[in-house]
Amino acid sequence: MYYISWNEFESLALDLAKNIDLSNKKYDLIVTVGRGGLLLGRILASLLKLPLGVIFAKTINKKYEISEDISCLFEIKGNILLVDDLMDNNALLIHKNIKSKYPNVKTITLASIFYKNVNSFVPDYYLNKIKNEMTLVFPYQEMALQKNYKLFLE
Repeated sequence: MYYISWNEFESLALDLAKNIDLSNKKYDLIVTVGRGGLLLGRILASLLKLPLGVIFAKTINKKYEISEDISCLFEIKGNILLVDDLMDNNALLIHKNIKSKYPNVKTITLASIFYKNVNSFVPDYYLNKIKNEMTLVFPYQEMALQKNYKLFLE
């Protein structure tokens, strides 16, 4: 198990934003995957000066569930940057969901800090490939928050 600190997360988010910016590709909207991608999506939207939408996805009772709609104040169209903190094959399900639901979306590009290399899946932008069995704990996850909160109370 690897715990990521707030400082490390911020540094990684900045590195990912730089890689995306240096690609010179233009995006119309960031769609971030809630809950894990919320903070990363928010940071990237600010740094890249793009509007932000959220699609929720989560494993519930061993089944991967994806919300029907993207929550956004803007029209879902053009070139989309799909963002999550950790991506695996489920990103392809979200990609398929967006393409089928929103016909005005031209392209969907995937961006993540980490990805699990399963079935030769690779996001378009990423910083680190990790083994499938590795567990990461981001600073905003319940496990890390509870641990830090207990220390704070002492």
